[in-house]
Amino acid sequence: MAREKPARPGSPAAAAAVVMRMRATERPNDTQNERAYRRLKDDILALRLKPGDAVNEAALCAEFGIGRTPVNKALHRLMHEGLVRILPRKGVLVQPLSMDEFAHLIEVRRLTEPPCAALAAERITEADLARLDALLAEAPAGPVAELGPILDADRRFHAVIAEASGNRVLAEVLAGLHGRSVRFWALSLATGQHLAEVAEEHAAIRDALRDRHPERAAAAMAAHIDSFARTLASRLA
Repeated sequence: MAREKPARPGSPAAAAAVVMRMRATERPNDTQNERAYRRLKDDILALRLKPGDAVNEAALCAEFGIGRTPVNKALHRLMHEGLVRILPRKGVLVQPLSMDEFAHLIEVRRLTEPPCAALAAERITEADLARLDALLAEAPAGPVAELGPILDADRRFHAVIAEASGNRVLAEVLAGLHGRSVRFWALSLATGQHLAEVAEEHAAIRDALRDRHPERAAAAMAAHIDSFARTLASRLA
């Protein structure tokens, strides 16, 4: 079957795709600033806007059908999250990825996520386990065209475990780490093979949690983080 060509930027089809993505991420009572922020963040995290890409504010206003102020506010929020760089008199760039930052993130995740999984194994509820089962059942098993749903499912899987630890501060720390790791995670998901590996790793974590086995849960989470690090390193080599 012939592969469908992506819509040409600026074409009616491309504009329609923008509207559909914005509607998919909209929530009731969202402000224009919030809608622009969510759409831009989604595009950056899913690598539709790639590291180093220039961001044209006027073009964004035209695409979103909103004024300059909400777009500017959204960009400043993204700047504070380290996702864009605003250069005076030069414009806005998507923040490049730093391998030093990736190494530091992996170090911190190794220190925090396995102990979190161990705590979750002691405290997880049947409702939490059911949520993990549902997320695993929904996970795609092969190559996909759209990374957004995969990244969101992974975020929710790790969030359930963090919440099950019963430590709200730890859950907030891990949410921030996940947010900073997600662009690297998107780079590692280029093949269906790695998606299958992730599904197996997630299942191993879930099984250890269901068995209420802290040591196995910590080891499964550490193996999952190490697999992520190895996969990305091999892709960038």
